[in-house]
Amino acid sequence: MGATFLVFIAAVIVAGVAYYYYKVYQHPKITERKLPYTQGLNYLLAGEPDKAKDMLMEAVRRDSENLDAYLKLGALLRQKGQPASAAKIHQSLTVRSDLNHADQIEVYKELALDYDAAGVGSRAAEYADRILNLSSDNRWGLEFRVKLAQQMNDWAAAFEMTRRLNSVNGKKDDALLALYRVEEGRALMESGKDKDGRVKCREAIKLDRSCSLAYLTLAKSYIRENREEDAVKELKNLLEAKPEHGYLAYDLMENLYFNLGRFDEIERLYRDIIRKRPEDLHAAQALARLLRKKGEFDRALRVCQEALERHPEDLWSRRFMISMLMENGRTDQIGLLVIELLDQVLAENPRFSCSACGYKTDEPLWRCPNCAGLGTFNL
Repeated sequence: MGATFLVFIAAVIVAGVAYYYYKVYQHPKITERKLPYTQGLNYLLAGEPDKAKDMLMEAVRRDSENLDAYLKLGALLRQKGQPASAAKIHQSLTVRSDLNHADQIEVYKELALDYDAAGVGSRAAEYADRILNLSSDNRWGLEFRVKLAQQMNDWAAAFEMTRRLNSVNGKKDDALLALYRVEEGRALMESGKDKDGRVKCREAIKLDRSCSLAYLTLAKSYIRENREEDAVKELKNLLEAKPEHGYLAYDLMENLYFNLGRFDEIERLYRDIIRKRPEDLHAAQALARLLRKKGEFDRALRVCQEALERHPEDLWSRRFMISMLMENGRTDQIGLLVIELLDQVLAENPRFSCSACGYKTDEPLWRCPNCAGLGTFNL
């Protein structure tokens, strides 16, 4: 009985000591150690970055194993315009041997963002690639890699990463992939490799038969090599594959037919387009301009009048008619003020607008000069 009592007393003492150590002695130390980190997070949530930075710096000073504190401190420095300092902090984490795959991905993500903010795209891409080496279907890594590839005009990488991203997202976007292939081709052509560039354009057409940029790029490549007939063929392919984009080829077609001594064929082409697609206002305008060049003013006026019957809101045709009437001395019902007014209206309403950033232009563009988006003008 006495022995049992002594064992009981010993157990109570041990339990008491353990309770004191973990709850009374050790707990305040843990609480004290975590306090700066918690305060730092609270300051971040409160929108006080300077106080947050001070607390996070204190947190990593007290606890060098607090990975999240290091990550948030670096991110905060990057947001304050100090990407080099942020990269230095995040780089120090890469030598730690206790990081699991998820931790490594977070560290590489922050480093990719650091170098991107610093304008060092190649290093940013390196760390994005490390993420993808650890997790090939990482959606953030793929999306970020696509963005970097576009920034660096690395169209082959943009193509491959977008293809992989589409697979991850379970969707198909051959139109964008085709644009990347065309950009690849254009880059090759700019370096004097027109033949290789045309191969890329052919690949683009296989992906998206209606890729207008591919046909235009092919035509311009053939024009550079004085292969007018081949250029005409590609433009006709454009008219067949994407007739609503035919207006993008009209000026080139006119020049080509003129050089080939077949200028009369262009009028037949325009009239054939209007017959098949009476809603094609661009074809009517092109035909009116052509007839004006030939000095056939009355026929040009009739074309404009017919266009206005189908498109009563069209300002261009009215302005064109006013201009021709003035040239022919028929000024009894028109005046310069009308032309100036219409010019102003047209100038304030560019034809094309970027769906991503709202950039407006009168030029048909595939890549937005403002936000670098591809295919955002909905041509």
